[in-house]
Amino acid sequence: MEYEAMDNAKLSSVHKKITVLSIGGTFLDGFDISIISVALIVMSKTQFGINTALGSGLIGASTIIGMLIGAILFGYITDLYGRKTMYMYDMAIFIVMTVAEVFSFNFASLFITRFILGLGLGADYAIGTTIISEFSPVKYRGKLLTTNVLSWFVGAVAAALTGYMLLPLGDESWKYMFLVGVIPAAIILVLRRDVPESVRWLANKGKDKQAESIEYKLTGKSDDLKNISRDTKNPIRDLLSPKYFRSLLFVGIFWFTFDAAFYGISIFSPTILEFLGFTKRFAILGSAAFDSLAILGSFIAILLIDRMGRKAITIIGFAGMAVSLGILGVITHFYSTKAEFLVVAVPIFILFLIFYITEAVGPGSTDFVYPVELFPTEDRASAQGFGTSVSRIGAILGITTFPIIVESVGFSFSLFLFTGLSIMGLLATVFLGIETKGKSLEEINMIEEEGPKKVSSSADAK
Repeated sequence: MEYEAMDNAKLSSVHKKITVLSIGGTFLDGFDISIISVALIVMSKTQFGINTALGSGLIGASTIIGMLIGAILFGYITDLYGRKTMYMYDMAIFIVMTVAEVFSFNFASLFITRFILGLGLGADYAIGTTIISEFSPVKYRGKLLTTNVLSWFVGAVAAALTGYMLLPLGDESWKYMFLVGVIPAAIILVLRRDVPESVRWLANKGKDKQAESIEYKLTGKSDDLKNISRDTKNPIRDLLSPKYFRSLLFVGIFWFTFDAAFYGISIFSPTILEFLGFTKRFAILGSAAFDSLAILGSFIAILLIDRMGRKAITIIGFAGMAVSLGILGVITHFYSTKAEFLVVAVPIFILFLIFYITEAVGPGSTDFVYPVELFPTEDRASAQGFGTSVSRIGAILGITTFPIIVESVGFSFSLFLFTGLSIMGLLATVFLGIETKGKSLEEINMIEEEGPKKVSSSADAK
């Protein structure tokens, strides 16, 4: 079996180090996306053009727009030229542009710096999960990949708490909120220098001696990788071939609908709580509480993903999102004033907690798993980049349309819209999703090319 030493290796400190350094980019994404939601409360609305729904939506989405381009572009470059190089550069981009955004003086300068920062984060989405998947033993791959969502919400909680502690500094506190993110980014950049190139990518490019050497250092064993099939394809052209149509359609629908609903709710959670009658400081703490409960959901996903499987927990997650948002829509339709909201404050808060837990158990975890498992080595980073880019389109629509919908037709209608998107994601998972639990990456690729009946999992073989 190809890469047997890698697939059957015991979980080691090297695997843990690679995972921690890879999910560091996801932590920074969670921090950055969440810190802007706090910063928007204190920034000068006139100076930065955020005194309109469109202006605040565009600033909120600026990093995500950059991620849309950065993920697919650098994912493609990563498949062509290797994982290691971009693994370093994308973190450097984040550091430089985070410092630069502190010196923003108007809408355009803030939007541009956050857009370029997003290019680096998008690249890291494509590269980080790809590296984890290609180094992980089969038995632990789901758990290690799912730590990405845990990392995202740890970053989000860190952002909310950072914003809360720095809020007393007044109108300039947003600058210090941004700068805090430079500290973990610099540590990650330094430590990533020791992460080796992917064994699978090296072997796929014909560098079998180098691949075998790294494999031996990691596992104490080495496979004969001379006969591994070589990559002679263009990653994007191969990705768009008919054999991957179902998987691309599934990843696109499932990740688009999830991010549209999730980002539409999460980035404006402090604003939503303030709108529902909570004080500014309590709204920020409430947002941190939501993200903390999502951390609990992430732990549940880590425990279940290699037991129940990817498809089952994704279905559970989308169902929980649809039910909680649907009931919230009904409640907020009949209770329309702040005084009325206070009467039902407890059930509203509980339903938001259910939303955050279930999304983290389901699609919020498996969106970091499915794209890198369903596609082969030569296309893997491009596939992750494609999924990330499509998801960012959903996120941008969720972020930019949410304040406009609330302003024009009401808060409850926006919740019904996100309920519908959650149902779409649920149906896509039921009818298009496949189970990848217990299979090597190469076995999953064979299922995609030859059909599920022709390939049994390694677990079944045992």
